[in-house]
Amino acid sequence: MSFKEFVRDRCSLQASALTLYTLLSIVPVMAMAFGIAKGFGFQKYLETRILSLFAGQEQIIQNVLTFSVNLLERTKGGLMAVLGIIFLMYALIKMMGHMEDIFNRIWRVRGSRLLIRKITDYISIAMAAGLLVIFSGSATIFVTGYLEKFMVILDLPVSLGRLLSFGLNIIPFLTVWIVFTFFYMFIPNKNVNIRAALAGGVIAGTIFQLAQITYLKFQVGVSTYNAIYGSFAAIPLFLFWLNASWTIVLFGAEISFVWEHFDVLQTEDPEYEHISVRMKKLILLRIAVFCVKRFAQGRAPVTSLSVADHLHLSVNITSVFMKKLVHSRILFKVSAPEPGFTPARDIECMTVMDVVTAFENMGKDDLYLGDTLELTALEQSLETFAAAAKQSSGERLLKDI
Repeated sequence: MSFKEFVRDRCSLQASALTLYTLLSIVPVMAMAFGIAKGFGFQKYLETRILSLFAGQEQIIQNVLTFSVNLLERTKGGLMAVLGIIFLMYALIKMMGHMEDIFNRIWRVRGSRLLIRKITDYISIAMAAGLLVIFSGSATIFVTGYLEKFMVILDLPVSLGRLLSFGLNIIPFLTVWIVFTFFYMFIPNKNVNIRAALAGGVIAGTIFQLAQITYLKFQVGVSTYNAIYGSFAAIPLFLFWLNASWTIVLFGAEISFVWEHFDVLQTEDPEYEHISVRMKKLILLRIAVFCVKRFAQGRAPVTSLSVADHLHLSVNITSVFMKKLVHSRILFKVSAPEPGFTPARDIECMTVMDVVTAFENMGKDDLYLGDTLELTALEQSLETFAAAAKQSSGERLLKDI
């Protein structure tokens, strides 16, 4: 199912787009990271960590690091410093904004963060992710060194020594698991279930780490590329590795999404046109009641996913009905503080017939059918039915249902 969603969301194409954005943003983003690292005195350590994370791409990354340091040097002092900071911030926000858009599309979230939230959230996410990489790497080195000494001092049996050695080999995976899980939790503009984010982070992180180990061990195609491209051989290899990395990241996001909404995604997805008019009205009313009650309780706006989960409908058909309610001015789409849908009318007077009438009147009603007594009589009949329905015992406030 994750693979099906991966294909549906065209993640291969999105990975290519992220590869391009990464190429455009990697130097300014690295420059910002080095600027912060230099202020705290661990610039050299950060350089070592980056080279280890991009193992197999040392030639390209070394050039990127050189360009980043040069960019920092050129933006020192006065107006250039201000312009440089603005440029670095813009590159970071643009890069992460595109990541958020793709993650939002995967999680069916309509609407991204507001600009002020982008600035604050993206900087916080970038700094937190950087600190996670640095400190998890430090912890890995510390634990590895400590356990190796522990094994030598105690002269452990061979079987236990092998078990501990296996544990040491697992430790490098932890950094990738943590970073991937962190991204899946905080980059989408919604609250992602921590277990779903962890599942995607562990699976995708493991695939990423194994792919990197395989690449380092076998160096697939290096000799061929060297023969064709000469000194430029590192560039196509780096592009291939970058695209593969983003593909794995997006596949992990799909795993997280499917893990979180497995029951909803398994629901049958009927065609809207094949649903009876009566059933359409019932579905619209149930959605409206759900939204009204959530609003009355002061809870967060509903989303297509939360409605689908509540009504046991598929995500796709639920999205169609949500659009119908927005077009008929029963619901209103909001983007802050969280994206979703809220009632577009006063819930103290929103009734069953308000929803039904709005749905029936949606669309064009200016077709010319002739000016006949028959048409007038039919219109009067429909108006009489509507008036009678409003006076019937079935007419009630949505919030009281």
